Amino acid sequence: MIVLIIALAVSFIPSVLLYLFLSRLHGDDKEYKNACWKSFIAGVLCSFGVILLAFLLNMLWLFICPKNQPLLNDFIHTFILAAFAEELVKQLTAYRQIKKNRISVSWLDCIAFTGCVGIGFEIIEAFVYFFNTNVMQILVRGITLMHGAYALLMGYFIGKSIHTGNKFYMFIAFFLPFILHGAYDFSLADSFQAINDNFVFIPFILVFITVYVLIHYILFIRKVRNDDKYTNPLKSLNI
Repeated sequence: MIVLIIALAVSFIPSVLLYLFLSRLHGDDKEYKNACWKSFIAGVLCSFGVILLAFLLNMLWLFICPKNQPLLNDFIHTFILAAFAEELVKQLTAYRQIKKNRISVSWLDCIAFTGCVGIGFEIIEAFVYFFNTNVMQILVRGITLMHGAYALLMGYFIGKSIHTGNKFYMFIAFFLPFILHGAYDFSLADSFQAINDNFVFIPFILVFITVYVLIHYILFIRKVRNDDKYTNPLKSLNI
């Protein structure tokens, strides 16, 4: 138990560092920091929405699920009951937080607020894994900051959708995190791993992709934090 507690504490470090990084993009701007904090809390609270949606989807699946189809059942549970529910609720939560700041929000703010939502959800999910998995899984999910990475990716395309007025980017904001999230969870399923021994490497490849996404967007934020295109207030949030 002590080892698990230590692993949980260590897994929080990347989340805290990313939150501090995002919340200080505008220096000591108290209004902006407050918006980041509210986005973080919204991410924590959206876990209840995820639980409700996942429960409803699970009830529906119980009525139609075929028996003796472990691969299909694992696919549905990872892609739909987990990835779909989580990424959809996170996107709706992030967009709601962005609209609350419609007067001064910028493209960069969209990334930051969505990132804070992802961090909030990440921390809640870490407690769930604390009771349902092993030390290695806790550390991998925490250190790679998967929900944080998915949220930054999502926030970029939410901002792009608002900036360009193209609603298709709002779909991309959901679809890319959904695919990455679902693919990672499904790659860990016993039924998937049982198909071929070579599939054991797929989770590592997806972890590498997630880390790449995380580093890419952190570097991107550092690069554009003084770029008017990404820091000027968006003209409209009516998507």
